[in-house]
Amino acid sequence: MNNEVFDYIVVGGGSSGSVVAARLAEAGAGVLLLEAGVSDRRIDVRIPAAVAVAYQKVNWKYPAEPDPTRTSQPEAWMAGKVMGGGGSINSCVFVRGNRSDYDGWAKEGCTGWDFESVLPSFKRMETWEGGADGLRGGSGPIAVNVQSNHGEGNTTFIEACVQAGYARNPDYNGASQEGVGLGQVNHRRGTRSQASREYMRRVAPKGKVTVATSSFVHRILLEDGAAVGVKYRHKGVEKQARARDEVIISAGSIGSPRLLQLSGIGPRAALSDAGVEIVHHLPGVGENLHEHPYLMQRWHTTIPTINKMRVGMVAKGLADYVRNGSGMLAMTMVQVQCMGRTDSSLETPDLQLQFVPFAITRGVDENGMFNVQPAKEEGFLASSTYLKPRARGSITLRDSAPDSMPRISYQFLADQDDVRDCLRGLREIQRVMSQPAMAAITAGQMKPEANCRTDADWEQYVRQTVTPSYHPVGTCKMGVDDLAVVDPELRAHGLRNLRVVDASIMPTITTGNTNAPSMMIGERAAELILGVRHAAP
Repeated sequence: MNNEVFDYIVVGGGSSGSVVAARLAEAGAGVLLLEAGVSDRRIDVRIPAAVAVAYQKVNWKYPAEPDPTRTSQPEAWMAGKVMGGGGSINSCVFVRGNRSDYDGWAKEGCTGWDFESVLPSFKRMETWEGGADGLRGGSGPIAVNVQSNHGEGNTTFIEACVQAGYARNPDYNGASQEGVGLGQVNHRRGTRSQASREYMRRVAPKGKVTVATSSFVHRILLEDGAAVGVKYRHKGVEKQARARDEVIISAGSIGSPRLLQLSGIGPRAALSDAGVEIVHHLPGVGENLHEHPYLMQRWHTTIPTINKMRVGMVAKGLADYVRNGSGMLAMTMVQVQCMGRTDSSLETPDLQLQFVPFAITRGVDENGMFNVQPAKEEGFLASSTYLKPRARGSITLRDSAPDSMPRISYQFLADQDDVRDCLRGLREIQRVMSQPAMAAITAGQMKPEANCRTDADWEQYVRQTVTPSYHPVGTCKMGVDDLAVVDPELRAHGLRNLRVVDASIMPTITTGNTNAPSMMIGERAAELILGVRHAAP
C-alpha cells in the first residue's frame, strides 16, 4: 500500500467518514479509508447491551485538563477507537436535532445547510420503521426504530411527563421535536445499525473502498497549498498514500483539529508553543469546542428492575432476543425522551429529559474513566441534558509528537447562566418524577441526591456530578467568520483539495444527541464533493 494512489483518502471511519467514503465509492471513485482503531466486527459492538464492554475496550479515553468549575478531578473523554467511531460505542439514540439548528447555521453564513437543504440527506441515510413520508426516509442503510421496551417504568414515566404538561410525541424526528415519547434507536433486529457496518456493507461496491484499520495518520501532505496525500503508520510501518482528488479529514471533534495542527495547519501561537512548523495559519482550528452537560439523578423504586436479576427475567430476555431481536440484550441506556425548555418564553427546546428503567453506578477510575454498572438497589435513572451551552473550550497539541494525546481544555460551568440552566433541568426532572404516576412506584431519591436540601446543596451537586455527554463539536467550525475553519462546502479555508467532514464542522451544537447529525454531515459532504466531481470537465 506504500505510496499507492487513490481518488480520495478519508481519514477516520466513524459516523461521518464511513458515510462519505461509501458514497464516493458508490459513485465510482477509488477510496482509501484509514481508521486508527480496530475492526467493528466485535460482539460488544454488535449487541447494544454490551456497550459497557466496548466502552472500556475500544475507547481513546482522551484525558481532559482539570476543570476548576467542577471538581478538577481527572476525567477522560470518550471517542471510539474502532470502525464506526463513537457510533460503535454509544447508546444508539437517534436524534436529528431541531429544524432551528440548521436554519441557524444558514443564517450565520453556512449556505446550503438550512433544514430543507439537509433534510434529503437525513432521509437518504435511514430506513424508518414507520415508512417513508415527507420527513422520514424508507430505504436508507441505517435502520431506525422505536426502542422495544414498553415496560411499566417507561410507560409510567411517559404518563408522568404528560401529567407535568408535556404532549405525547410518537416521532420527535418528525414534524415537531417537542414532547415525550419512547426513544428512537439505530438498531437492526436488535443489533447496532451504525455507519461503518451499514455503509461499508450496503452502499460501498466491493473493491472500491480500501479499509485499513490500525492506521494512525500523523500528517497531511501539502504541496503548493494543496493536500496531496497523507503520511501514516500501519501496524508499525511508516507509509504514505496520495490522493488524485481530495483528502477528507473525518477524525472527529478531537482527532480532526489534532491532525490539522500536527500538519502545521492552525493557530500560529498554538503551533509555535507545540514546536510545530507553521504551514498555514488558520486561527479557528481547535477553537469553539462545546459539549452538552449531562446530569443524572436516581430514585428508589417499588417495582422489579434488572438491578436484581431473576431467573425468569434472564430466560425471557434471551428468548426475546433470539426470536425477535428485542429484550434485555437489545436495550439501550436511554429509553424514553422528553424535549422541553428551561424557560417557557424560548421558541425551541433547550432541555433533554431522559429515562432509564434501572439504576446505575458510575464509578470513576484513577484516570477519570467511568465504569458503568447496574446498581445493587432497584431503582430508576432520570437525567437532564442542557442543550444550548454557552461555554467554549479548545483542542490543542501538547507537543509535536504524533503519538501524544491532545490537550482538551473545557470548563463546563464557567458561565453562570449555564449553571442556572443545568439547575433548571435538574428541577424539571424532579418535577416530573414527583407527578402522581411516578410517585406511585418510587420511594425517594438515592444518595447523594437524597442529602441535598438547599439551593446551595443542589448547585454543589451539579458541580460535582455534571459530566460530558460525549457530544463534542465545533473545533473545525464551518462558516465565513474569522474563526471558521471550513467553508459551507467543507473545504479548508485557504487550502485546496482538503475538507473536514465530521461533527467538528458544526458551528453550534445540535438539539440532542449528535450521532445522527454526524451521519447526515457525511451524506451532505458526499453530495457536495460529487457535485464538484461531476461538474469537472
